Amino acid sequence: MTNENEPPQREVVQARRATRRSTQATPTAGDLYARDEYGRSLLRALTRAQLANTLAVLGPTSVLLAAYPLLATLVPRLATARLGSVPLALVVLGGGIYPPLVALGLWYVRRAERVERRFADLLERR
Repeated sequence: MTNENEPPQREVVQARRATRRSTQATPTAGDLYARDEYGRSLLRALTRAQLANTLAVLGPTSVLLAAYPLLATLVPRLATARLGSVPLALVVLGGGIYPPLVALGLWYVRRAERVERRFADLLERR
């Protein structure tokens, strides 16, 4: 039984709350796991940056590794040349190839860490 003196009750319908992403200008770590276009685009950007880093190091590495065999093929005397009692191939491979490869590896690691740090900073900014 309702009292006739009471006004009728009204039902209030509110709009859905805005999602956090729409009110926030920068992405969060949760956005990476979202199965929407935004999360996929964040991961694509990270993957593209990592691929660019890999290709930037792969070029000089390929040139460095192909240089001696190519030179030995073009100039056959290099393949049999000796530096004192040590074959030139060992000197080139031990002193001319490995140190630059180590330097390229260190350069790659620094670039990869920088990409990851920038990406993490992007996600941590509020």
